[in-house]
Amino acid sequence: MECIEWQERQLTHIQRYQHMEGILLTDPNEVPEPTRVEKRLSDRETSVVRLVGEGRANKEIARILNISLKTVETHRAAAMRKLRLSSLAGLVRYAVRNNLIEP
Repeated sequence: MECIEWQERQLTHIQRYQHMEGILLTDPNEVPEPTRVEKRLSDRETSVVRLVGEGRANKEIARILNISLKTVETHRAAAMRKLRLSSLAGLVRYAVRNNLIEP
């Protein structure tokens, strides 16, 4: 019984940490609603997500958008945080499901 209570406290602690850090453990197939989320992404973040979805490397995206590599990384990280995604695959899935790229 004490072990179960300890695990519940630990889970709560982990969930609090994840909330503070903007990390969300969800079903990897879950993608936010496009109407709600697209409003939260800036135009530049949307452009970066589109190019990532097309399979472009960060360096190539930087060249195409005429911005620094660090700026590309920042926009991609911000988009992933706003969309509550934790993987590149999730970001690509978002781009496909929201018609940012052709499947």
